Amino acid sequence: MTQKSCLADDRPIPNITIRLVKRSDLLKLEWEGLYWKFRNIFADLYRSSLSGRVLMWVVAQQGPVEELIGQAFVVLKSSERDTADGKSRAYVFSFRVKDQWRNQGIGTHLMAFIEEDLRQRGYKQVTLNVAKDNLAAQRLYQRLGYRVVGSRPGIWTYRDPDGNLHRVNEPSWRMIKNLSTGQ
Repeated sequence: MTQKSCLADDRPIPNITIRLVKRSDLLKLEWEGLYWKFRNIFADLYRSSLSGRVLMWVVAQQGPVEELIGQAFVVLKSSERDTADGKSRAYVFSFRVKDQWRNQGIGTHLMAFIEEDLRQRGYKQVTLNVAKDNLAAQRLYQRLGYRVVGSRPGIWTYRDPDGNLHRVNEPSWRMIKNLSTGQ
């Protein structure tokens, strides 16, 4: 599924599409080194996408060289059933738009695209976590109809490509949206 992107007022954003990640995108997801430390995570997620457990969406600007300017990943089925149960509830994470492309409606359009895709797949709810100190993202999600339903400690670990183990402490709010009612 690929779609041309439009601003909130339905004007097209020139040369921008939303599409699923391809294997050749994996290094591009690192955003010129900013997210190199997540290389292993991206590879694992891509493998999960091949089995249908995860969707990896990117916003791509077409040109002489395609540039990925946004991304969002969706877990369809998780061992944490209150997060994503594989039937009615999905979980959105790693939702980001490059700084120079923010405040142009791209994030809003990407989330609307994801929500419509999930509706078509039969999902009724979307969950996400947002860092408690990320006020801009909280405002975006609230404007899009998400509501806070709890708190999460946000403690997780990962190994970077050099093999170093990192522990992340990112307290977050759990937010949810009912796709049928928009709340």
